Amino acid sequence: MSGPPAHGAALDAVFARLQLQRLRCAFHDQKRIALLARPLQSSGVITFDRDRGIVRSTTAPHAEKAVLTRTALRIQRGDHVEDIPLDRSKDLQAFALIFPTLLRGERPAIERSFDIALYGRAEGWWALELTPRSDSLRALVRRVVVFGRAGELAALQITETSGDTTDTRLSDLHKNGDVPDAEIAAAFGAP
Repeated sequence: MSGPPAHGAALDAVFARLQLQRLRCAFHDQKRIALLARPLQSSGVITFDRDRGIVRSTTAPHAEKAVLTRTALRIQRGDHVEDIPLDRSKDLQAFALIFPTLLRGERPAIERSFDIALYGRAEGWWALELTPRSDSLRALVRRVVVFGRAGELAALQITETSGDTTDTRLSDLHKNGDVPDAEIAAAFGAP
């Protein structure tokens, strides 16, 4: 990210391209933690449905499934299931819902909790930098940067207040009608 960032109406073109109904893609994470010599790595599949939410199915190094709706996060590891209601904390909800809110192209919802700066141009390579507005949210995360090219998402970087970072690369993207009903049903389970 270089040069002066754009704000305001300049963001409209990027958000217009992000108004998805469905998405399925592969992901590969590298989490850098200050106390560890090497980053932690994980990979799997992300499935998004505008109405139902987002599912992150990790396949390596261990199987884990996280289902995020507008109101709750359900994490399943083997037989253990943990349900976390998002209404406990406005900051947790804002942070947890960044990615699905971006995929829906809901800029006003993001701007309630984050300042947004655009680097690059909507028709080429771009980066959206999200910086928390409240002190309490800044206690969780320093910034989130979403990278893309035209209408395609490419990567996401989360920098925590501790300095730990998570870099997520996205690949094999399928959008909207290219994601069949059967895949949505399999990812989310029975309605």
